[in-house]
Amino acid sequence: MKRTNAREAKTGRFWLRLIWGRRPVWTAARVFFLIAASLVVFKWILYPVKITGRSMEPTCYDGQIGLLNSLAFVWHAPRRGDVVGFRMEERGPIIVKRVIGLPGERIAIHCGTVLINGKSITEPYLEATGAWEWPEETVGDNIYFVSGDNRSISQQFRVEGGKVLGKLYTWHP
Repeated sequence: MKRTNAREAKTGRFWLRLIWGRRPVWTAARVFFLIAASLVVFKWILYPVKITGRSMEPTCYDGQIGLLNSLAFVWHAPRRGDVVGFRMEERGPIIVKRVIGLPGERIAIHCGTVLINGKSITEPYLEATGAWEWPEETVGDNIYFVSGDNRSISQQFRVEGGKVLGKLYTWHP
């Protein structure tokens, strides 16, 4: 009878040691640190965003989850072709669009073709250009001209540089 209790006790210690290791205090500290680091990363650095609507198809699809990297534009400003997330109002929804016009450039759209400073740009991410028309205008300082990839239904926005939350990274499940 005594032997069975010793065996059970030994087995119980085995599972505790397997879960907590030889130094339970250090294991608990590591677990706490990993949880805290994950909260910091997913709250302020890689912000999860759910794509809503069809304006960014075929790049992003309705219901898809992406990550906004808030550190992407710390060392450089957004570039043409970057997919960015921004808010038009402080507590408004996050809108995801592609940067097509940079500060100080002249932008126009003729028959669906984007003209920057009078020259057309290549947009390999588009499936169809549509019949868009947009009169030539100069993009203001610290303003970005953005639009969705599904040009048949997308809206265009002028976004202040300070309202850009980060660069979007997505993956296809």
